Amino acid sequence: MPEQNTNTRVASFEKQGKLLVLPLSGGSRKLARALSNETSLKILETLGKKSMSAGDLSEALGIRLNTLKYNLDTLEESGLISVQQVKWSRKGRKIKVYAAVDQLIVLVPGKKADPSSVLRILKSCPAS
Repeated sequence: MPEQNTNTRVASFEKQGKLLVLPLSGGSRKLARALSNETSLKILETLGKKSMSAGDLSEALGIRLNTLKYNLDTLEESGLISVQQVKWSRKGRKIKVYAAVDQLIVLVPGKKADPSSVLRILKSCPAS
């Protein structure tokens, strides 16, 4: 991927409000907890490819529904996934369909996470 393309993508995330810069404290703790869990990572990877309900995820990943729901709640609280839509079952039960959030997340050590400084650094990095 050319460097210009990387710069364009980073700028696009910023303009769309999809760039989240967090210091390594406070709000980033929930994020770190979610990302340190293998089950949460499997769920996040799967939802990055396709939106799914808890039941569909449970079946696809072979994870018990109560374990899956705990991890979905953790991922949702950390801002990594969101409810994309709500459907209704034949029995009249609410079914949430989850999707990975399309957002660039940067964790910055130190007390001040200055988005403009981070953006400048990201734009200066050569593409791999």
